[in-house]
Amino acid sequence: MNFERFVASKILGYKRYKNSISSPIIKISILSIIVGIVVMNISMSIGFGIQKNINEKFSNNVGDLIITNYGNNLFETGEPIDLNTLNLSNFQIPNIKGLSKVSYNPVIFPKDNSFEFLVFKGSEDMISNDPPKLDNNNVSVSKYFAKRNNVKVGDDLTLLFFTKKNKSIPKIRKFNIKFIYDTGIKEFDSKIVFGNFNQSMQINNWSNNHAGGIEVRLSSDSNLELIYESVPSNYKITFNRDRFGEIYNWISLFDSNVYLIVLLMIIVGGINMITALLITILEKRKFIGVLKVLGASNSSVRKIFLINGAYLIIRGLVIGNLISFMLLFLQHQFNIIELDPTVYYVNSVPVDLNFINTILLNTSVIVTSFLMLIIPSLVVSKLNPTTTMKSS
Repeated sequence: MNFERFVASKILGYKRYKNSISSPIIKISILSIIVGIVVMNISMSIGFGIQKNINEKFSNNVGDLIITNYGNNLFETGEPIDLNTLNLSNFQIPNIKGLSKVSYNPVIFPKDNSFEFLVFKGSEDMISNDPPKLDNNNVSVSKYFAKRNNVKVGDDLTLLFFTKKNKSIPKIRKFNIKFIYDTGIKEFDSKIVFGNFNQSMQINNWSNNHAGGIEVRLSSDSNLELIYESVPSNYKITFNRDRFGEIYNWISLFDSNVYLIVLLMIIVGGINMITALLITILEKRKFIGVLKVLGASNSSVRKIFLINGAYLIIRGLVIGNLISFMLLFLQHQFNIIELDPTVYYVNSVPVDLNFINTILLNTSVIVTSFLMLIIPSLVVSKLNPTTTMKSS
């Protein structure tokens, strides 16, 4: 153990130091570090957790991107694409996670005295060899739709289809409700009826090599450049951020909010640590004078108090991390705090326990706080040993 660390450890373990004037200030400073790291950890975990949860919901229901004809819009794919013109050999695992042929058809659901506009989505997995969950006569409707129209699994559902080639005379199809889904995303739940892709092909009079679009689920290893090269220029690639811009703009606000909270907490914690160290230095001015008389340099004395401050920071971080991870773990396991899915798109507060983010956050707090402690440590060089010992 070198000289500076030895002296710093003696100061920290000194009983009179623990009962000194600066003791309450030091305790408040440690408390501010604890509260700050708890708030920062929770803010990051919840903010990124909501983003991750919503992204996964989109990915599972509509993929991460869709390849369509330029004449199609968000929920209508009347102009098909020719699958033979795509280089499907590049759409394989691990480059992608999922690949589906899809079709979106506007439909009308007739009621007793009115009607409701919906979208029939036919889809077929192009990678898995498993049989489709829905056959030609089955559909899956949302919990939102089922509750509003008082229908349940096993009930029949009549839909009127309007195709691009025949907009005036609808095609009537009768289905049986096999599943009820609940994504928590109102933009889906209020519109989408899931069905079999073969039904979509029959209604649109498409051949086997036609589809309204290709929805792609990306993996962490996805090569987007390879995907772009596989798609002809007369087809467009649309990412979810562009398809559902309003929702993605909303969740992107979490990034700026999280970073703002982190910045404010670091500043508040840093100011408290500066105050604590400054008071400690002024309280120990006689001790500083003795060290200087005995031959200690300004840099050596400064290092003693910087080690002192670093110890307090790390102590606050350890306690704060333990508290925050305990709270986050409880929420992750038991979903204690619930949310309104119509507002937040999730049923409970999601938690993303990312240890890399935690390590980066703690490192940034330590480095920033330590740099801020250099400012009050400069006071050491201004203290004259003769003056301080006389005044004490």
